[in-house]
Amino acid sequence: MNVNSQVITALTSLSIPVAADVYEGAADEYITFNYADERPVVRADDADILDETTIQIHYFTRANPLAMKKRIRHLLRSAGFTIQNTQQFYESDTKYYHVVVEAWIDEIIDDVTDDEIFIAKGGVLFYVQPEV
Repeated sequence: MNVNSQVITALTSLSIPVAADVYEGAADEYITFNYADERPVVRADDADILDETTIQIHYFTRANPLAMKKRIRHLLRSAGFTIQNTQQFYESDTKYYHVVVEAWIDEIIDDVTDDEIFIAKGGVLFYVQPEV
């Protein structure tokens, strides 16, 4: 499952750069994110159908990070993520505050084969095997 677009869309309103893995710009305030874990959490008919993806959001700033940390957490929750933990560090070598927000989201696995169909209705996931 790829949640890159969900993360970027969720954090766009912050009006600071957001990049997957590495930010190569020159802004004094920016966000990167990476995948910490991805695993199937629901199986049916010998197939994985639901993944849980855990991401780490890394917010870097030279200013007090408190207000932005709260906004990041709020926006992730609004996008369907569940916050697992938040850590804050000061990196004396770079003079940046570094906030790490770890969050997870469950999604239907999008790498199923052509003979598998999953239909979500009313919060319930149905597995349908097409007739041959």
